[in-house]
Amino acid sequence: MGQQGATDEVHVGRDGFLFLAGGNHGVFSYFTGKSDPELGSAQTFRENLESRASYCAEHDLLFRTVIFPEKCFALSSETGIEDRFESLYQRCYASEVGKSPAAGMVKYPVEKLRENSDAFSRTDTHYAAWGNLYIVQQLLMDIFPDHVSEGIDKIAELISDKPNFSGDLGRKFTPEKTETCSVVKGRAVPFSMAANGLKGGNDGICVLVSSPQAISDKTLLIYGDSFFRQMLPMLAVFYRKVIFCRTRFFHYEMVSAFRPDHVFCGLAERYLSRCSADSKRPHFLSYPIVLGREMTPDAEFSELWQEFVHRQRLL
Repeated sequence: MGQQGATDEVHVGRDGFLFLAGGNHGVFSYFTGKSDPELGSAQTFRENLESRASYCAEHDLLFRTVIFPEKCFALSSETGIEDRFESLYQRCYASEVGKSPAAGMVKYPVEKLRENSDAFSRTDTHYAAWGNLYIVQQLLMDIFPDHVSEGIDKIAELISDKPNFSGDLGRKFTPEKTETCSVVKGRAVPFSMAANGLKGGNDGICVLVSSPQAISDKTLLIYGDSFFRQMLPMLAVFYRKVIFCRTRFFHYEMVSAFRPDHVFCGLAERYLSRCSADSKRPHFLSYPIVLGREMTPDAEFSELWQEFVHRQRLL
């Protein structure tokens, strides 16, 4: 029986590399310049950035935003097609962001990924372990300048190759496409991690990480997507507490409740096809109600929640 897959959604490139081509965000059309983001999206991104940065400055919080470079742009030479791929961020957003006093808080680490062929999984939309490590290093090198090398070395020692790995793109084929991919085996430091167990969706997922032997005593609050979620075990090397909230918005009520030292926002570059103003955000804890989804929290979630949250400030 021949191999079958959703070819309109997944493109098969060179050397076994698979690329998300279609899907909800029409990836290839945006990264070849055939489609543009929604009108006003770049301005909305800048306004969100400035209000978030201003809020964090007023509350003495370190703030960063990370744009996770899209695979088809960073590895355009592996697509095997003639279309010229361009960065959606650089083409449609960078000039608008450049007008902002908060421009320096935006990280787009594409060069580090392009320089290292081992950064990407062949069968997944996400990065391989080495790619995640490169981004963590780029993000933290000016935050923990005296300790980042120590933490990166601890993680690197645990990275090894996993055979017969099939990522989110590889699993769209029958039989599944597999590869040998770099993964982290084991833990560089002991930590506890628990999720709120949201069912049937993404927005509203909350993951808490307690890492008592982290390099710093800092607390990190993350608003982002699956790219940041994959990095939680690595970030646990550097942060005593990490709170991950799956959302596109900046939720001020969660900053108040968790009282972090640092706040990171992040999104996959393809999500720049449309940006929503923070004024449209719901209360983060209302996501399960608004979206009609059940929750079955992990066993440790309740204990960590009570440890992490300043309940009198959760308005």
